[in-house]
This record gives sequence, C-alpha cells and structure tokens, in this order.
Amino acid sequence: MFGVDRQALVMSIAIPVIIASILGWLDTTAASDKASSKTLIAVVDEDRSAVSKDFYARLKKSDDVTPTQESSQDAIRGVRTGEIPFAVVIPKGFSDRAAAAFGGGTKPDLPVYQDPAKPLEANIALGEVTKAVSEAAATATFGSIASGGVPMNVEKMPLGAAKANWESAAHDYAGFGLQGLLFFAIESAVALARERRLGIWKRLRAAPIHPNLLLLSKAASSTVLALAIILLIFLVGAVLFHIRILGSVLGFAFVAVASALMAATFGLLMATIGKSESQGRAISFLLIILMLATGGAWFPMTRMPRFVQTAANYLPVRWAVEGFDAATWRGLQFSQIAHFGTNLLVFALVFGILATLRFRFLREQA
Repeated sequence: MFGVDRQALVMSIAIPVIIASILGWLDTTAASDKASSKTLIAVVDEDRSAVSKDFYARLKKSDDVTPTQESSQDAIRGVRTGEIPFAVVIPKGFSDRAAAAFGGGTKPDLPVYQDPAKPLEANIALGEVTKAVSEAAATATFGSIASGGVPMNVEKMPLGAAKANWESAAHDYAGFGLQGLLFFAIESAVALARERRLGIWKRLRAAPIHPNLLLLSKAASSTVLALAIILLIFLVGAVLFHIRILGSVLGFAFVAVASALMAATFGLLMATIGKSESQGRAISFLLIILMLATGGAWFPMTRMPRFVQTAANYLPVRWAVEGFDAATWRGLQFSQIAHFGTNLLVFALVFGILATLRFRFLREQA
C-alpha cells in the first residue's frame, strides 16, 4: 500500500513526530507560564474585618493562586460546577476567635470547598490559604507574624453531589468514551471514502434520491451506532466502578445524543479529506489526538497554557467531557447541563454543513 501511496507513508512517519512535538511544547509552555498555573480561589468574606482584608491582600500577592471575592452561593456553585477549584469562607467573628485562640481559646473554624476533580490545585490553594490567614491573624494580634500561626480547624465542606470515591473513574470513562466515538468516526470516514473510491456513491446518486438525503441517512445510522457505543461504555463503567448519574438523566441523554451526532458528522467531514483512504485516516487521527489532548479528555485543563485553555472552548471534546462530568459525579441539573449539549449540536451542525459542501465540491470535480 505504501509503495503506491507515498504520501501516506510520509504521514505515518510525520504525524507521530508532530503529535509528540506539540504535546512536548504544550508541557514546556505550561511549566513556564505562571499565569496559567495559578489556582483560582473564591473568597467569601463574612467577617469584614481587618484580618479578612489583610488575608485577601496576602493572597493577591501569591505567585501560586488568584483570589476572587464571591458570595457564598456563587462560590459553592462555582466549585460544584467545576468553574472554581477551591473556595474558602471567612466566617463572621473569625478574627475575634483567632485572637482568642492564641491564648488557648477555642480554635476558629475555616470552612473550605474543593473540586474533587482537581486535588493538586486544591492542595496548593489550601496551603496558600492557611499560610495567609495565619499571618494575617498573627499580625493583627501581635503586630508581627507569630511562629506556628493561628490554631484553627480547617473544615472540608461537602458539595452535596459526590457520594463515593469514583469521581476520577467517571471522568476517565467520559474522556475515553469520547475517544472511542471519535475513533469510530475515523472508521466511518474510511468506509465512506472506500465507497467513493469503488464507485458505490455514483451508483447511489443514479437513484432518484437527493444526494443530501444520502448524507443524512449516513449521519443518522452513524449517530445510532455512536450512541450505542457511548452508552455501552458507561454501562461497563457502572458495573465495574459503580458510576452513577447523580444529576439529570435527561441532561446525560442530551449530551450523549449530541456527542454521537457530533461524532457522526465529524466522520462525514473527514471522509472528504485526503486523496486516499490512508491519507484521510492519518489526517483524521492527527486532528482527533490533538483535540483529545488539548480538550481535557486525557489531561487536566489546568496543565495547559492559558491560551490553550481558551482555545479548548472551540473544541467539541471539552464540551462533551465536561457535559458527562456534570451529569454524573457533579450531580448538576438539566438547566446547568443543557449548554454542553447545545454547543455539541452547534459543532454537529457546522461539521454537517462543511461535509455537505465538500461532497458537493467532490461531485462537481468528478
């Protein structure tokens, strides 16, 4: 095959080099990008004291975290939906209890909320928070930083969604389930390209059926198969790791159907790429690997440079993975999940339109 298709041979060598180089560059860039590595912390200041204000000022000077002042409701919602990795509440009367604790009084409580999907960021945030609040309380009490800091009880508060220690498994099944869908899209594209090469499509076009209807039927059949794949994958996860839909079942179904439709239309588009089946497979594989790597399916988005995190908003992978996370272990309701499925439908529409235009172009060139 490679003897006939030399371009496919070149791609089979070049693509692994390209993927490895891009991923290596992303890791290097993320490591040197301090802005992208800073952890966002939501601070709920119910104390409104000199201690809480000094605490917030110290966090702003940190090289590892970026604080933002939020209401209690917004902070908890942000952590639960995955928008904020960590939140801390400075309760009313904290400064008075902190001063008393230095003299052996009752330790003040410091409630914190953390996203269980981001333990590294949460640990960094917790370290910075305890350091800053101890220094602020000691300075307010003694005029300088006391050794050992203020004694306090750091309470990790429940979010009310996750009930078991399987959050990472649910996320892994979402990411690799989407990988399975996209690899299925490659095979669908190759099969469709083969039908074009063998002239099957020319014979089908001779029938009294509009070409767009043929594409629609292909997309529909691929969507059904893709939906069966993703549901089977999650079924296995439910049996082996007790993955459950803690949120909206309708929301999960919406994201699953939208993901399947997106994968089906993506396969149609990939069938129009490349001069041969081998070239089309290689190009599709490159695009899918890059989408999976930068869209949060394989690696946490926080490991990526800031510009990649922004660019991931324009990748269907991110919306699919976060949509499944929202419906399973995050336990969100349909109104909080719907935008994930809607964005996936937009991608499916764009892929479908581009595929239709490309097929029309190829028919005119035939």
